[in-house]
Amino acid sequence: MTSSDFREPWLRVDGEPARAFEDEAATEIASGHELHGLTLAAIAKCEGCDSVVYRASDGTFAIVHLSWTRKSETPPWPRTTRLGGFVAVETAMDQHEH
Repeated sequence: MTSSDFREPWLRVDGEPARAFEDEAATEIASGHELHGLTLAAIAKCEGCDSVVYRASDGTFAIVHLSWTRKSETPPWPRTTRLGGFVAVETAMDQHEH
């Protein structure tokens, strides 16, 4: 997949940028958050806000709005939308508002 696989304002992320999003999510997501304990792989970033699409280790997807506080947040933060499959992700990305 390339960045053209996603409609604007979404861009595919990989390499170092993806790792930065993954590290920040791991820092912000605390015990009690619905994604806590899952490994997250960043796949896309919204250019208009701090939302990132992740593939979770349980086979689901999530759109997470990072706060970039570089510290654990109090659940339910960071704000998260869980999505079952990639078709649901594409629909959510198309309907995403900043």
